Amino acid sequence: MTKKESVLNFFLCALCAAAVAFSLAEPAAAGEAAFAALSLCARRVVPGVFLFMAAAKIFAACGGEHLFARVTCRAFEKLFGVSESGAAVIFLGLLSGYPAGAAVAGAYLKAGTLSRAEAERILPFATAASPAFLLGSVGAILGDVRAGGILLAAQWASAVLLLLFTRGKSPAPARSVRARGSAKPLSAITAALRESGMAVVNICSYVTFFYVFSAMLLSLLPAHAGQGFWGALIAGILEISCGFARLAALRAGAARFFAGGLMLGFAGFSVFLQSADALGSAELSMKKYLLGKIAQAFATALFAVLFGSLSFGEVSAGAGLFLGEAHARVAALWEICAVFLAFALVLTLILIFLIKILTFFKKIFKKLWKKNNL
Repeated sequence: MTKKESVLNFFLCALCAAAVAFSLAEPAAAGEAAFAALSLCARRVVPGVFLFMAAAKIFAACGGEHLFARVTCRAFEKLFGVSESGAAVIFLGLLSGYPAGAAVAGAYLKAGTLSRAEAERILPFATAASPAFLLGSVGAILGDVRAGGILLAAQWASAVLLLLFTRGKSPAPARSVRARGSAKPLSAITAALRESGMAVVNICSYVTFFYVFSAMLLSLLPAHAGQGFWGALIAGILEISCGFARLAALRAGAARFFAGGLMLGFAGFSVFLQSADALGSAELSMKKYLLGKIAQAFATALFAVLFGSLSFGEVSAGAGLFLGEAHARVAALWEICAVFLAFALVLTLILIFLIKILTFFKKIFKKLWKKNNL
């Protein structure tokens, strides 16, 4: 075991000990959080994930990437500089929801039709919330289906922008180790339903754990902080469903759309682990995946505020976009950009501070490790 792994194990053990202590000290709060998470899974997560997950797996098993390439006239391949399988991963990932994109990418990697380099490039932006989840679940949680539509448009816009920004040369067609359409339809359907059912149970376990864990962290914060913008953001960074549930308490405005965009683009550590699990034995760099999701978080937040300003007059507090005057529109856009830059600066400083703190404790742990010959 390397020192880096030892430090990570020590950190994880400390978190687990804190979670156990919280469950023992506040059993009622932990139980309520677990019940709320399971209820959320039954009402929102499972209906929005299971069908899309099964359809994506059947599509991949039956060689659907070839049909998709023909139907789109290879538009995705030419636009994003990807292979047939890469285009299918992007399409299914944006349409099917977490973590279907990662599951399909893992299947194509195993089949040999998707290269590791291409998967690492596109996967952060092909791992997205489904339209059903955003329009149905998030729209219902926030009390307005338009809010879900704005977040969906912001997510797709940021994904397309970053896929174009990271676009490389079109890869040579990968040699498929399976014959086209070799999977028997009946076998593909039964396997997809079985695997999707198991995947949904796993997703619910991730949602429940991080929902309870976020409740533990928020219980340590002052009441006003745990219920406001930062409370929703902290919960959303851990588990996106929990974050949106807390975001509903905020009134519509730039802060609400900005926080929603950040949570949606990053997708939370729960989805990060779900994606790593869905990839299976594929050895991809999850560090690149994490950096890609951080970039998408800020891009989605900016698009969410901009799109929200076109649909909700109250998004910009200083100037309305529907007054008819050109100077009001310009002032509103400048205010939106200023809000975005201010939040970006604050979050960047917080991240730098956290990295410095972790580096400091890492050095202390290394000294103790060396001193005690562990």
